[in-house]
Amino acid sequence: MKKLIAFLILAALAVCGVAAQNSVAAFARIDLEGQSLQAFEMEEIIGGLPRCCHDPEYDAIEDKCLNNKGQRYKEGVNDCDIWVETVLKQAGTDISNRWGPASSTSVAGHANILSDQLLDQPPLGWSIEIIDDGHVALVRVKADGSADVYHQGVNRRTPTTEKWEGSRGYQYSDTKNACWGDKSRFWDFDR
Repeated sequence: MKKLIAFLILAALAVCGVAAQNSVAAFARIDLEGQSLQAFEMEEIIGGLPRCCHDPEYDAIEDKCLNNKGQRYKEGVNDCDIWVETVLKQAGTDISNRWGPASSTSVAGHANILSDQLLDQPPLGWSIEIIDDGHVALVRVKADGSADVYHQGVNRRTPTTEKWEGSRGYQYSDTKNACWGDKSRFWDFDR
């Protein structure tokens, strides 16, 4: 009889535990700025929570690069330097006064303004790569030696490449591959 009672008690506890787990999943609450949202309410929010709210690896510049990826190229509107300046400004870094406003300064002009600050190798973290004094890209060098490159532009079709235009990103396992063109120099704008 004692074994039967013990078995019934254990069975009841198991049923209660499963019910409690299910109710936690069904009624999970997420707190956002003091406002509680249930899981089913979260499904109604387009895009969900921004990564900056919950991701310890969040990088504002990477986030804005990804948000601006895929834009069609429009000359004078989102040229490579305008695109880089806009992405950085959206991420909270305004470089326009330090390198010359992109809307009125050419890439060669930026290179001239920054000439005493340019590096031959990309630094750890984010920098702007100035390529052959005619193109710029955002480069992030990671501690493991890999690099991400984001840029806006247009390439004409050549015998070895297809024509493409717009903003895109690349990942390289070796930072050396992120050095484009014949003459790449880097501006560590975070310094």
